Amino acid sequence: MSVQLEVLPQNYQGFLAQYYPPSPEYVTNGEQFNTGVFNGSGNVNSVTVSSSLSTGALPTIQAALVALNVVNIGYPILYGSWMAFRNASGTGTFPNYPVVNSGQVFLKGPGSGDGNPSISGIAQRLGNLTVGTEYTITVTIGTVVAVGGAPINNKLYIGCTNGNNDVINGVNGMTGTPLATSPFAPGAYTPITPITASTSGQVYTRQFVAETTNDVLVIAAQLDNNINLGIETVSVIYSHGGQLSGVLGDGTVICDLYEDEDIPLSLSVDDFKNVAEKVQSYSKAFSLPATKRNSRIFDHVFEITRSAQGNLQFNPYIKTQCRLKEDGIVLFEGYLRLIDIQDKQGEVSFNVNLYSEAVALADILKERKFADLDLSELDHAYNRTNIQFSWSGSLPYTNTGTSGFRDGGTVRYPFCDWEHQYVVQSNGNPKLLNLEGTFRPFINVKYLIDRIFNQPNFPFSYTSAFLNTSDFGNLFMDFNWGDATTPAVFSSSGGLGMIGSALSPPQTPFNITYFPLTTSYQTVDFNELADYFNGPQTTLNSVFGYSGGTFTAITDNQVYNVIYDMNFFVVNSAFVSTFTAKWVHTTAGGVVTNIHSGTFSTSGSSVLPQNNNNVYEGYFQVNLNTGDTLEFKAKKVSGQDMGIQGADTSNFTPLYTGNLVSITTSANNTVSATLLQTLRGELGQWEFLKGLITMFNLITIPDKSDPSNVLIEPYKDVFVQNTSGTTLASRGIARDWTEKVSVEEMKLTPLTDLNKTTTFKFVEDDDDYAFNVYKRDNGGALFGSKVYDASGFTILEGEEEIVAEPFAATFCKPLMSQFSDLIVPTIYSYNSTDGTSSAFENSPRILYMNGIKNLPFSYKIPSQNDVSQADVTQFLQFSHLSSVPTIVNSPPLSGDTRDFHFGEHQLVSGMGMSPVLNLFGKYWLPYLGELYNSDTRVMTVKVNLSATDVSTFDMYDTVFIKNREFRVNKIDYKPNDLSTVEFILIP
Repeated sequence: MSVQLEVLPQNYQGFLAQYYPPSPEYVTNGEQFNTGVFNGSGNVNSVTVSSSLSTGALPTIQAALVALNVVNIGYPILYGSWMAFRNASGTGTFPNYPVVNSGQVFLKGPGSGDGNPSISGIAQRLGNLTVGTEYTITVTIGTVVAVGGAPINNKLYIGCTNGNNDVINGVNGMTGTPLATSPFAPGAYTPITPITASTSGQVYTRQFVAETTNDVLVIAAQLDNNINLGIETVSVIYSHGGQLSGVLGDGTVICDLYEDEDIPLSLSVDDFKNVAEKVQSYSKAFSLPATKRNSRIFDHVFEITRSAQGNLQFNPYIKTQCRLKEDGIVLFEGYLRLIDIQDKQGEVSFNVNLYSEAVALADILKERKFADLDLSELDHAYNRTNIQFSWSGSLPYTNTGTSGFRDGGTVRYPFCDWEHQYVVQSNGNPKLLNLEGTFRPFINVKYLIDRIFNQPNFPFSYTSAFLNTSDFGNLFMDFNWGDATTPAVFSSSGGLGMIGSALSPPQTPFNITYFPLTTSYQTVDFNELADYFNGPQTTLNSVFGYSGGTFTAITDNQVYNVIYDMNFFVVNSAFVSTFTAKWVHTTAGGVVTNIHSGTFSTSGSSVLPQNNNNVYEGYFQVNLNTGDTLEFKAKKVSGQDMGIQGADTSNFTPLYTGNLVSITTSANNTVSATLLQTLRGELGQWEFLKGLITMFNLITIPDKSDPSNVLIEPYKDVFVQNTSGTTLASRGIARDWTEKVSVEEMKLTPLTDLNKTTTFKFVEDDDDYAFNVYKRDNGGALFGSKVYDASGFTILEGEEEIVAEPFAATFCKPLMSQFSDLIVPTIYSYNSTDGTSSAFENSPRILYMNGIKNLPFSYKIPSQNDVSQADVTQFLQFSHLSSVPTIVNSPPLSGDTRDFHFGEHQLVSGMGMSPVLNLFGKYWLPYLGELYNSDTRVMTVKVNLSATDVSTFDMYDTVFIKNREFRVNKIDYKPNDLSTVEFILIP
């Protein structure tokens, strides 16, 4: 019997490429040098670098490359083509260029008579490297010729430079100024020494980790005079390149196992005995020997001298897919986790375990927040018109849909009492004070699930009949933005008139009003200045956010269009003065941007100010977010006092008419992705899914036909089977294991470790006024909860809570007692000290869309965001019920109202009777009915299961044994042995 463990390539930063056999060769013309590499004289793509370079050591090579690539000499290092270079010795002659002879390239020292060693070498730009992957350079030495002298200080340098760290910038479109002190990759250029005549035939290797896809290979020699060093071959391949035995065609590797090792598996999709847990399949920890093959698979992670910073090719923190086979039959597909490495007296082993896809799904999503989802396709203008469009599922969005899941009904605006701030008009009808007190966005739950499973590079998909039902499709989660700025829509224009005097009385002899400038920038406060004759000219309303010379944006994406036309002048025209003016945009975070800044000089040629002015004029548009500011600033640089001219009163005729600054501000602000994520962005994606799993008692099952697909269905749909019929198949019983059971040992026990009471509930929102009132008036009972009391089982004790975290229950009631038809969700806080109510940062709510409801009266929606007020007689109703008022029959019928809370509670007048088809009754009771049945038993027995039995078995299949039907709770499978199976005897 053959057991085989296959490890698939990691998706990224792992060992995907390293095991594709064989490794490609990344060097062009490295096996046989010929005249095609250089010309006959060895001077194609050859260059002499500056003679001022120092000689002798590693910095010489670096400086040579820097000079080679920065100086515009027209000799770039090309892809797939060798380039020869040399540098001058400090005091003597140049070394010769490398030349090609007899299939070798010879690196040469200085000419005769020069006692100073120098550098010559060759370089080639590589292509298609994988960043972060380790490669091996192999250089074979050919002939070493000493022409007239014994070698003394000869050294060979082998390495690779990167394209980012200022060494080869300026080549092939890259720009930048290299730093002469920039190092090579650490250790890459350790010199190989000594080089003597006996070096012929030696093979040298050096490793480097690619920092770009096109690092440059460099081979250089520091040689004494009249020394020729032949390079016979040059190669660059993966460090793990070449054929690794046991590699399959898709890059999968087969691990070595200990002889006769059997890997035990625990197979399950649900722990029937534990209400709160959904235990998935896994293996117990087992060891793999540190053979040559396994060590290469795990990239020698036990070597404590190695660094994981960009060098290790196996990343233990990345999920690694695996398959466990027996005699070629796949027993298990899931993920491998490296737990630790053990070294016992020199014997190294890898301690690992396997776990299922559903566990991996939770692991991945636990690291992700809703803020990681790009919801920009849901951006839309926030006004009454679009709110009403959302009721019918026809909301127009600002951006084009990109996910494929959005439609006009993805975002809805139900009537919801967020602040409880309404007034009753003289006609007795309610009036809203603003939009945000009643209408805040809800997003479809199914859409959110689809977006989670369709994130870039997400390794899982899902299949679910339940999630595609109309009931589930009508569920929405609120995206309340808490206290964030309410979206605004407006467009306003205004102007700032002629600047008047900051001095009183006006200056003589010309009675000129002006704003004096100092040598420091000062914000010009137009609001405090006036036309000397006509008084204040400011015509800006509150949406400009103007105060003290500063415009402050009141909402995100607020646009300011500014036209300015103003005169600067000197008080004493006999002097020439210089001034600087600018508009300044400062973000709420303190980032400063100068707009249209400039320096100007006055002429000083006339005593009349109007002949000594310098006009500062222009136009710009700037987008500001909430809290950003815009200011006009000016200062005197030199000369006499200067000012911004208001009026020439020498003839009592204004020199300048109209506005100094004409400005328009507008906002077509949307409910944007940023606003939607204000509060909900911190909600965990797994937290969201786990809450739904708890609400509906969902089971996540690996799909045998597609290991990356997860089946998601309610417990009752998976395990509660049809019991009618006369055959096993008609009764939903998949297998008869009567002949496989070993009767030598059997253990049958009742379920005695159950809890006396189990409470099903949502999280409590401490600031939810309506929820707290219900709790107070009902002796501490929690609205939306259910207590399952098993006290009839007298030996049971203990309590357990099942909490649908992070969701909270929602109390629904009429908006006011006199408006019994306007039943809405009530989610506001109340301060009993001052009697005020307000919105708060609530826990997320899951509510059902009941549809558009007609009212026998109207309510007024005020004018806001450039849309007029309106009296409306309809509203979109959301609640925790599938219909209001409820439909309740006894016994319940399929058309009865479903309650998406756990328990039965008295509902307010007008809502009807509390349904029994709630989350508990519909999704949890079938399970608990079996769990707490007095005839339910746990039977543990040995079963002779084959690999085929395990591979074809679905954990939700029921099994027939000796005329009784059993559910399989867990299989402990071990190849070559009897399996231990835990059965649940179904009553």
